[in-house]
Amino acid sequence: MLSFENFSLSYGDSAPVLQDITLTIKEGECLLLTGESGSGKSSLIHAVNGLAYQYDNGKSKGKLLFQGEDLSSLPIYKIALRIATVFQNPKTHFFNINTTRELLFTMENMGLNRAEMDRRMEALLSIFPIEKLLGRNIFALSGGEKQILALASAYLSGCPFLVLDEPSSNLDEGSIAVLKNMLHTLKEKGITILVAEHRLYYLMDMIDRVAFLEKGRLCKLFSREDFLALSEENSKAMGLRARSKPKLSLPEWKNAGALRYDKEGRFASFSLGKIYGIVGENGIGKSTFLRKLSGLEKEKGSHCVLYEEELSKKQRLALSAMVMQDVNQQLFGDSVEEEMELGKTGKKRSLKERSEGIIDGKENEQNRLKPHNTTKEELLNALGLSALKDRHPMSLSGGQKQRLALAATLYQEARLFFFDEPTSGMDQKNMLRIASLLKAAIREDRIFFIVSHDYAFLQEVADEVVEICLLNIGGFQSGSNLLNR
Repeated sequence: MLSFENFSLSYGDSAPVLQDITLTIKEGECLLLTGESGSGKSSLIHAVNGLAYQYDNGKSKGKLLFQGEDLSSLPIYKIALRIATVFQNPKTHFFNINTTRELLFTMENMGLNRAEMDRRMEALLSIFPIEKLLGRNIFALSGGEKQILALASAYLSGCPFLVLDEPSSNLDEGSIAVLKNMLHTLKEKGITILVAEHRLYYLMDMIDRVAFLEKGRLCKLFSREDFLALSEENSKAMGLRARSKPKLSLPEWKNAGALRYDKEGRFASFSLGKIYGIVGENGIGKSTFLRKLSGLEKEKGSHCVLYEEELSKKQRLALSAMVMQDVNQQLFGDSVEEEMELGKTGKKRSLKERSEGIIDGKENEQNRLKPHNTTKEELLNALGLSALKDRHPMSLSGGQKQRLALAATLYQEARLFFFDEPTSGMDQKNMLRIASLLKAAIREDRIFFIVSHDYAFLQEVADEVVEICLLNIGGFQSGSNLLNR
C-alpha cells in the first residue's frame, strides 16, 4: 500500500535526515515507528503526508509510493484525501475556535453531504466518547483534550491510511484507553496505521511490526513477536520505553511546608527542597494550577504565602521559571546558545529587587544556601544538546525543543520551577537524562512542580505525588484520600 524504495530526504544543504529507507507498509497493517528523539520519525511522517516537500522544501531521492502513485508529485490536498495525519502538536490541526465546527470543517472540506456528515459524527461518538468536548472553545481545552479532538477529526476524514505522531504524549490513562480502543476499531475496519511513539505499552497487543530508526536510518524491523521477545537489556540499550504499563508508587503528599496556596478555606502546602509530581485527568486544571501558583494567572479569593508572608503576583513571577506544555511558545532565540541566555537576562536582578528578600531573609536564618552554579555548557551537555548550540531552535525536533526549554529554564535564577509535561514525546534515554538533571538541580531553596502523565518519569524523579481532582484549587488528593480542609 505504501512503499519506500531507497528513500532519502534532506532539507537545504544539510545532511540527510532520512537515508536509504526501504520499507513496505501493507494494507490494514499497524506499524509502530520508534527510535530516540531526533532519529527521523517526524521527518518520515512528513514525507508520507507531503509536508516535507510542499511545506518544508525537502528534497528526496529514491521512491515513496502510495497505491502506486509517487507522493512527492501529488498536490497536498490529494494526499490529504488518502492519508490523515495526527500531529505531535495538536494545535497545528485547528482552523476554528469552536470544537464542533472544527470537526465539521474536516468533512465540509471533503464536500460531504449533510446525511454523510451526520452518519460519521454518530459513528464517531459511538466509539470515541468526546461529547464533553463538543461546543467548546478550542483555546480553553487542555493539551490532552486538544489531542483527542485532533484524533477525532482524523477519524472523520474516512481516509484508508492514518498517520499519528506521538498521539499519547499529552494524554492521561483514561484518554489513552480511549485512543487504544479507537485504534483497535480502525484496524478492525481495515484502516492502515502508521504510529510514531515512545510510549509503547498501550500498542503492544495491536501492532503487527516495529520499525526502529537511528540517525535517519531504518536499523531494525521487528515482527510483533520478536519485539515482545526483546530482552530488557536490549530494549534499554535501544532507548525504548517500557513495553508494560508503568506504575506509580510514590510517597503521599504531606500537605506541609513553607509555601502555601489558599483558596476559600482550603489550602495546599509545599516544602522547599522537594520535587512534586502533579497528576490528574486531562482538563482537570493541572496547567491552570501552575499558572496561578507562578503568578501568570490571577485568581480571585486566593492567596500565596511563603514563610507566613503573602506573595504578590509580581513577586511570584520574579521567583518563578516555567517550561510550558507547548514549548514553541517560549523559544525566541536565533540559536540554541542564544536561547539559553534570553531567560537569564535580568532574572537575577529581578529576583533580588522584586521579591523583597522574602526567601533571602529566611535563608540567612537557616544558613545562606549555595548560589546557582550550573554552567550553560553543563546543562546543554547533560541534555545532549551541545552539538546543536548553533542551530536555530525551530529547526530542532520536538524532543530537542523540549530539552532546550528545560535547559534554558534551569539556567535561570529562580526558586519556584514549574514543568508542564516536560517529557511528552521523549524517549527512554532522554527521559532518564531529564530525571537525573532535575534531581541534581533541586536545592534547599527551590521547589519543583512537575505536571505529567508520564508515570515512569515521575517514579524516577518525584519526592511526593499530588493528584488534582474536581474541587477546584481545594481539590487536591493524596493517594486515594481527598483532603477536605
